[in-house]
Amino acid sequence: LFYGLAIRIPIFPMHGWLPLFITHGNIAVGPILFLGLKVGIYGLIRFILPLLPDAVMQWQELIIGMALFGIFYAAFLATRQNNLRRLLAFAIISHSSILLIALFSLNKEGFMGSIFLALNFGLAISSLLVMTGLIWQRTGTIDINKLGGLFNIIPFVGVAFLLASLAIIGMPLTPGFDGVHLMLEASIHRFGGLVAIAASIGNVIAAAFLLRAFQRAFLSTPKKTVSWNMSPMYLTEIVLAGTVIIATLSVGFHSKPWLELINTATEPLGTFYDALHEKQKISEREEAQENLPSPSGNPITIPVHTKGI
Repeated sequence: LFYGLAIRIPIFPMHGWLPLFITHGNIAVGPILFLGLKVGIYGLIRFILPLLPDAVMQWQELIIGMALFGIFYAAFLATRQNNLRRLLAFAIISHSSILLIALFSLNKEGFMGSIFLALNFGLAISSLLVMTGLIWQRTGTIDINKLGGLFNIIPFVGVAFLLASLAIIGMPLTPGFDGVHLMLEASIHRFGGLVAIAASIGNVIAAAFLLRAFQRAFLSTPKKTVSWNMSPMYLTEIVLAGTVIIATLSVGFHSKPWLELINTATEPLGTFYDALHEKQKISEREEAQENLPSPSGNPITIPVHTKGI
């Protein structure tokens, strides 16, 4: 069940289909698909976590390890891409791994953060794909080495592209900020600082490749503009870019109602897993005490009084 949902999210190493689809598939279908990618997160929260808690606890560390590797693996590949569509594909894989860390922290903050991040990533990635499609319509290419100066031609598209990139990175006043904050809080509480630091470094790498793509496409000097459509912005471009800007800022400025709604839905599951972790800690302490050696070298036997039971 986890394997099937991991393909849908997707995470390393079940991600191979995504770069191929984004590069060669119909870009108009992309936003619909990527909003639906978070169905995998819903499946984990709705089915696997409530129904199979023992298996989740057993495989938690392995899944976190896969997620940490996936963050850096996909982020490194994203920094090597010149094709905007492939770059976004690896951005999805990298940030889906960050989302998975939040989810498998198995506490209330992690569940809230994972759902809010899923909302943010779906909105931001879909927005970036739409903006990429508008860039292709204008220039006939999505190779960032051949782009440049687009901010002078389609400024609203540039603002929408930048805002969606900042939302993925988790900048303040975007939906990603609260989601990333909850993820870091959850991972520190459950695993300590190392996992949170690793996830933060992955986020910094994301800032590098997304802002590099924005700079090359919109702010740098264009290499060749002979075949470009240099006419003023069309109404369609203004509407699409404006919708992205308004939606991103609206959720970012007014995240509290969303978080309250998510908290209401996930609080029972968070309480359940907090109790499960506490029970596991007590069991481990009791087992350690039972195995303490006595001064004579033999294990200490702790008497159990059953009188009156």
